[in-house]
Amino acid sequence: MHRCPLVLVLAGLVWLNVSAGAESPRLSGFIDLTYNRNLSAGESATTNLYHSFDAQTNTFLLNAAHLNASGASGDDLSYTIEVDLGSDAAVTNAGGLGTGDEIDLQEAYLVWRRPSSALGIKAGKFASYHGIEVIESGGNPTITRGFLFNLAEAYTHAGIMATWQFSPAVDLHAGLINGWDLFADNNQRPTGVLKLGYSGGDRLALTLSGYLGSEKPGETGDARLSLDATGLTKSVPGLDLWFQANYGREPAAAPDGRDAAWIGFGLQPLYHFSNAFSLGARYEYFDDADGARTGRSQLLQTFSVAPAFSLTQNLVARIEARLDLSEEKVFSDSDGKPTGHQLQAATELICSF
Repeated sequence: MHRCPLVLVLAGLVWLNVSAGAESPRLSGFIDLTYNRNLSAGESATTNLYHSFDAQTNTFLLNAAHLNASGASGDDLSYTIEVDLGSDAAVTNAGGLGTGDEIDLQEAYLVWRRPSSALGIKAGKFASYHGIEVIESGGNPTITRGFLFNLAEAYTHAGIMATWQFSPAVDLHAGLINGWDLFADNNQRPTGVLKLGYSGGDRLALTLSGYLGSEKPGETGDARLSLDATGLTKSVPGLDLWFQANYGREPAAAPDGRDAAWIGFGLQPLYHFSNAFSLGARYEYFDDADGARTGRSQLLQTFSVAPAFSLTQNLVARIEARLDLSEEKVFSDSDGKPTGHQLQAATELICSF
């Protein structure tokens, strides 16, 4: 997203907040700072292979200065605008426009629904329905994002969705988008999206979602199918247990031109020992049997442990130890020799407001 329009967006949010009085939008946000180090490759390392927002290693990062404005216009129309500045935005923005600018209009969408109706419309740019993890680091059990987030899911998409709220516990979304991480369609053929949600309180929350459409520039065939089931249970006091299963396939997507498929699953527990201390963890399994998502046939696994400390009401510190494994020697050790593992340490400060 170009810098000037986003500056105007930010200026507009400030103006609305000052001028609109009781009808002003609700403003919130956070600042996210990290330092991460590749312990396997040492000082020679420049990247953490197959990582997303922490791909740059042995460096301090201003991951995000994030601003959110949301509100309503009358009883039937609401809006959300989220803007990111920092290294996270360079990742999500590059996915959409290829500029790599460290500023991004992450989400901007309208939701219309009459209070007495189950039918609604959602239009604009919004986050993917797939997966446990989100772009905002503080919403995840660990600092880094797993292989499923980076290799098997879109970050965001732009389009329009029809929504039905069948009951307080069940909703359905169906619509069309421009494709994975695109502002404008790259092949004039929209991707179809379907999402079914269930919210049963602490016992179970479940999202089933699917995407079907061509994601190759200039081509309308070879439709990519991506299916995902993501759930959360809080049946055990103090424990948030997230789980995910993901399957994808795409014709002619393998490096040698063959049809390709991939599959993965993950578990992410987050245990709250107290209001000031919690412990997050992650295990993921990602089988890229045909090499469509990583460039070579391999099975990846990752393990993470991440304690979190609430220093004040609005300031959280976290640390993470992460081990990535591959059945192939795709990583590098400190001597530059190929190896099947990658060990990383990360630290993080998040200040919310």
